Amino acid sequence: MFQNDRLPRLAEWLCLLLLIVAFGLIQVMIGGTRMAFSLPTCGVLGLAGVLALFSLRAQKPPASHVCLAVTAVFFAYILARAWLSPVPYVTRSDVYSVLGGLVVYYLVACVLTGSKQRMLFMLFLLAVGIAHSVIGALQFRDGNNYMPIWWLQRYDYGSRASGFYVCPNHLAGYLEVVGVIGLGMVCWSRWPVWSKLLIGYAVGVGYVVLILTGSRGGYLSAGASLAVFGLLSLLALRRSSARLFWTIGGVGVITAAVVAAAMVFYVQKSDFLTGRAQNTFEADNIRLDLWQAALDQWKLNPVFGTGTGTYLYYGRYFRTERMQLDPVYVHNDYLHLLAEYGLVGVLGLGAFLLVHLGRGWQSFRRLGPKRVAVSPRLTSNALALNIGALAAVTSYLVHSVVDFNLHIPGNLLLLAFVFGLLANDGVNRESAANRVAPRGQLLWRLLLPALGILLIVQCVRLLPGEYFAERSRGSLRDQQPVRAIQLAREGLKYDPENPDLHFYLGLARLTIGERMEDPRAAASFYQQAIPDFQRARAIAPQELPYALELAIALDFVRRFEEAEAVLSEALRLDPRSESVRQAYEAHLKAWRTPPAAAPAPEATGQPVEGEEFPTEEGAPKKQAEG
Repeated sequence: MFQNDRLPRLAEWLCLLLLIVAFGLIQVMIGGTRMAFSLPTCGVLGLAGVLALFSLRAQKPPASHVCLAVTAVFFAYILARAWLSPVPYVTRSDVYSVLGGLVVYYLVACVLTGSKQRMLFMLFLLAVGIAHSVIGALQFRDGNNYMPIWWLQRYDYGSRASGFYVCPNHLAGYLEVVGVIGLGMVCWSRWPVWSKLLIGYAVGVGYVVLILTGSRGGYLSAGASLAVFGLLSLLALRRSSARLFWTIGGVGVITAAVVAAAMVFYVQKSDFLTGRAQNTFEADNIRLDLWQAALDQWKLNPVFGTGTGTYLYYGRYFRTERMQLDPVYVHNDYLHLLAEYGLVGVLGLGAFLLVHLGRGWQSFRRLGPKRVAVSPRLTSNALALNIGALAAVTSYLVHSVVDFNLHIPGNLLLLAFVFGLLANDGVNRESAANRVAPRGQLLWRLLLPALGILLIVQCVRLLPGEYFAERSRGSLRDQQPVRAIQLAREGLKYDPENPDLHFYLGLARLTIGERMEDPRAAASFYQQAIPDFQRARAIAPQELPYALELAIALDFVRRFEEAEAVLSEALRLDPRSESVRQAYEAHLKAWRTPPAAAPAPEATGQPVEGEEFPTEEGAPKKQAEG
């Protein structure tokens, strides 16, 4: 009896607990935008996938085979394209975000199908939203870039709220999804009134802080999701009595009008927020340059794209003169997909969205208008989650036009949860009381332990190297180059193919060399740094910071011909970069200067928490602020 009933149920609740732990970790750790912060979440999700093996005998409402199959095919292509990309290291973030997202998706669609489990998980997400909101309110009030964990720092966004994230836009992406699903729970769930009031309070706080993010994309996407939520709610009420329809619909319209007026009033109290709202549409927005660069990149390989992570390189090559910060992301998830994965990737995304929205619409019609027409009970937990999920997808369809939330691991996992809700509404419509899951469902559920084992193995293999790389970078930021060398060396024992470890090792040696008063001692450190930068470039040959620091080291030891070749290649890869041109001019000046009068060059790279330059996502590369 224990084997047939209690063990699968225990496994399911353990999977839910691990899912909560995984989401908590990645939300606290700046959304997982650095590999050292996202890999622990991948490891926890891997464990959840393995535990799902013990729930195989539990009967579950069947998920849509079409949704599960299209998801598998689409993301198999994404992973295959990443495998064939020219620089494997830059694909890591996307690869492990996708693998973690697949575990979340199949867990929700195939294992955690009960409304109780799903809504408990939503309560946790709302609690995280409150934590984000409290921190965001402090950031907005004080304008001091406050972060609750001292060694996690964000770039200077002034008064814009970002919560645990380093970028306000990503907090907006989180709150708009959690908020509209929470609204569904308030309006359509069967929970007691007192619990709905608490949830409604959390939702309201979240939307207020969303305004404080100053995210114009967040304003548009939240508005679109609320409009879809209202439309679906009215469609569900349409089959009810006319009195009920007009009563609830009228109250809803009045409430929406009051809330909208309150938000407008609140925004007008802040000149900063008023300015952000008024400049939602800018004719000369820098995003237009980023989008054009993505289109130029796509033309190089229209069918399959240029490979995962390559916009970092081609964005530099196709940048305009006014775009001087590194364009890591396109600020448009659709064009980013087109540039890196080609038409095949875009068609795959289209199929993925079509089947899930189609499945969600079918579930809505069964749970909403059809059920309301024949049932005396208007509310339904499954309907609450369904309407919320459809509205949440709408928010990201809009937000993805102007931002890159799907490249933020924490937000991508959140969307995986949402699409899992659409793939399986959790309602068992089969009359047969067979306690063994159908064979087709079993095959999909067996995918979970396979993905879980892969994630656990890779987490164990890669996490030590990423951990030491992060600590080495932090030591350089804190002006502790000797400690940085020790940490980088330790990391290379675990992951010699991590170019950042080689780069930080060389950069630390350059920093020590700069502090040496004896030119011969300084030259020895510069000489030792050269092989480190060369190894980093061998792994990631198109990474410009590696080339620039290598050229500085070569110039110091007067190996000018080699430095000339390195900088000429940098100019070819990034012909419109002012920083590369300045580095080349400094190189020519040093070459022309006699040895006795030659000044010691200064290293240009100094990693800081957040980024090397102002960024929006907390990625380890330079990023343009849109």
